[in-house]
Amino acid sequence: MPRLILLILALASLTAIVSGTSFIQVFTHPGGGTVCLDDTCNMHVGTAGGYSSTQFADPTCGRDHTIRIYDTAGYEDYTETVYMAQNCNAFTRSIFLEPIPATPAPSGSGDIQLFISPGVGMVCRDDVECESSFGEGADTWSVRFSDVTPNEAHTITVSADGFQHYTTQVTVPPGGITNVDITLQPLTSAGSPPGQPLATKAAIPAPLSAVAVLVAGIAILHRRTGQ
Repeated sequence: MPRLILLILALASLTAIVSGTSFIQVFTHPGGGTVCLDDTCNMHVGTAGGYSSTQFADPTCGRDHTIRIYDTAGYEDYTETVYMAQNCNAFTRSIFLEPIPATPAPSGSGDIQLFISPGVGMVCRDDVECESSFGEGADTWSVRFSDVTPNEAHTITVSADGFQHYTTQVTVPPGGITNVDITLQPLTSAGSPPGQPLATKAAIPAPLSAVAVLVAGIAILHRRTGQ
């Protein structure tokens, strides 16, 4: 490929000498984009796997001209200012475009931010890191677990006196943060969750109750008879 490019450049220069015309020849590596000289543009010149060759004839002599190359898939845009001499000698530019840097994938640990209501109790992440809040507490308790392994499920547990135990699983993106709002549900009397009936003393079956009344009546009658 380098030998072919040198041959093309030599032929372009020879053509200029023989014809006596003035031009600016632009070779672009790779091709496939739009090549402009000032306001004159040729679109989609050449191939993405090869190169492009564009000739701009009779540019104004004794002044600067702007070469622009853009819309080449996967490559940076290019801009350059060139000077066309007063003698109008033709010249050739060979331009190698820079590839667009690949966007790095997000990396690093993430954070879990919890907002817990009410603001009392104990919260743990994976049973390895815990935070506690005691006393009167606030309406909402904010807890942040940092440096959490990304793209993995983490178990969050919250326990507080008078409230149901809470458990959930959370994942965080690399280098990101996941927010979780948690509202604890109160327990009813005797530690039963809301909606369950309260525990009561067992009632005496009706037949047994009748027998007891009968026995008590006989006992009272026997006492009166014996008096």
